[in-house]
Amino acid sequence: MSATIPIRPGTDTLAQPYDPVAKMFHWLTVALLLAQYLTKYGLPGLLPASSHQGLGYWHISIGPTILLVVLLRLGWRLTHTPPPAPVDLPPWLRLLARSTQWTMYALLIVLPVLGWLAVSAHGGTAYLLGFIPLPSLVATDKAFAESVGQVHGTGALLLLAVIALHVSGASYHAFVKRDSVVGRMLPTPAAAR
Repeated sequence: MSATIPIRPGTDTLAQPYDPVAKMFHWLTVALLLAQYLTKYGLPGLLPASSHQGLGYWHISIGPTILLVVLLRLGWRLTHTPPPAPVDLPPWLRLLARSTQWTMYALLIVLPVLGWLAVSAHGGTAYLLGFIPLPSLVATDKAFAESVGQVHGTGALLLLAVIALHVSGASYHAFVKRDSVVGRMLPTPAAAR
């Protein structure tokens, strides 16, 4: 039995959920990002040093996979109209929500490309889906690799801030407005909750 947040009467004018493909792309992206941050920041502190190289391999493999998923997701988003935003949302919050979404898309494309560039400049190979080797984007250049790696790391922290803003918006809808905005993206249909 799952806990549900009661919705205030008269505020549930947003019954149209996201389609199953949009939901799948959303939650697959969330899972891949969680794995990506765990392989870089979470697990290295918990696991022995001997496992760090393997974590690095997975980090380098998850990045291009995120790029593929986000490009497919963006293609789907551009060809399938998402559910409407709440009509009672102030214009500045609409702009913030839209800006947050598109900034996430941009970062989720740019960060894997920067990671791929850094790996290439280090003389390594990036892999798609963990086993498809990708071509090198640049010649080996350790100084360039370090510079790109620093930009990549800063971008990853920026992405965390944007994700926090996105989660804050979802929390606002769930706990303050108590409308159905968050429920439209949950994996199960509203009737099953």
